Amino acid sequence: MLMGVTSVALASTQERACFLAYPRLHDGYDFPQGWKPSGQGDGVDAVILTTVVPDHALKIVLNNIRDPLVPIVSFAADDRQCVDAAGQGDQFAWTRAYAIQARLRELPPSIRHSTQPEDILLARMYSRDQGLDALYDSSCRGLVRYPVAGPLDNVSEVATGLFDKGFLVRSFFDRIHCCPQCRSGHLSVREECHSCRSPNIREEVVVHHFQCAHEAPESQFRTGSGFECPKCARPLRHIGLDYDKPGSITRCHDCGSINDKPTVGFKCIDCGAHYAADQVPAKTWYSYNLTPSAIHRIFQDDYASISFQGGKESSFQILLDHAQREQREFGSPYQVASITFAQRDTIAAENIRLWEQSMLLMSDVLRSALREVDAVQERPNGILVLMPRTDAEGARRAMEQLSSRIMSVLKIDPGFQYTLVDDSTARSIHDRAA
Repeated sequence: MLMGVTSVALASTQERACFLAYPRLHDGYDFPQGWKPSGQGDGVDAVILTTVVPDHALKIVLNNIRDPLVPIVSFAADDRQCVDAAGQGDQFAWTRAYAIQARLRELPPSIRHSTQPEDILLARMYSRDQGLDALYDSSCRGLVRYPVAGPLDNVSEVATGLFDKGFLVRSFFDRIHCCPQCRSGHLSVREECHSCRSPNIREEVVVHHFQCAHEAPESQFRTGSGFECPKCARPLRHIGLDYDKPGSITRCHDCGSINDKPTVGFKCIDCGAHYAADQVPAKTWYSYNLTPSAIHRIFQDDYASISFQGGKESSFQILLDHAQREQREFGSPYQVASITFAQRDTIAAENIRLWEQSMLLMSDVLRSALREVDAVQERPNGILVLMPRTDAEGARRAMEQLSSRIMSVLKIDPGFQYTLVDDSTARSIHDRAA
């Protein structure tokens, strides 16, 4: 019988932890002290898998529990994303489940029962007492997964947001190319023909006949009886005396094109899309660990009001708030410029690497063209620039100079555009970001 699956509530703090065994423990099983089976109306403090169960069955159990933090351990070997311990014996599984549940009970209700992805990720890292370590997994679309994250989606994006806010530190794991169309890391990297992009190519050695100076692929010199120059019909017997082999060429068996070297192409195994090497972006993957600021956020009830230095967004908010106070108190003007790039999508679609490199150069241009007191914040659709103690005319001059500098440094025209944001809009930007 499957106990505790129907109308399961989150487990409350109690002396003995409730477990849900699935499919079931064998008759007479002596579970450790401190545990009791979850009955009707009880919460579930841990899920104990007694054997490897199908994905759909496990999904039904977890959907009924509705707790993304509950520990899941297995007596059998099981490397699925949601399993916290497996294949190391019954005693280890019980001990691991109890340790996780004990740390979950330390969490304040605002974090323990939060549905926000950032809170869930921080809570899982704390309760598992582990960093968010990246692992290779060919079954994942991106080829990388984070076991500690459990059932959480978009883990990399959530972790990046926490890193930007100062809650996580990170270390480099790998840089993996991904399909521009479906973002899959399942790519076939292959040598192809320059003309038709077919991988049906073969390298052939080039033969040089000394006497008549003819050069051609070796296949043109071979005859049924030996080696003969196709130009002068003289036989070639001794390499180094009659001929040599100075290099090689690549011949395409589909279109017949001949080139010195093949080109490199990427074929997506998942969606079938094909791209040249300079069109394929690379995603950088990191492993993460909690910072003291993260622990402070977890255990502070009013964590939403905390400001953390080091986060790019928080710094911009602080400076914007200061500029607005100066305007109210002393009448000191400030300007916020919203920069967009009209050609962004077009350039990125044709050559994503060129766009990424251009954005790196853009950062250098911004640092050199703006004042030290100015602040920059990247947005999904562009860049915001805060210019304290600057009137509208001064801001326009600064933007025109920035545009001129960008055109002189970048190899492409990104379609630089800007608008000066009025005071009410600037305040709404601050309110949304706060």
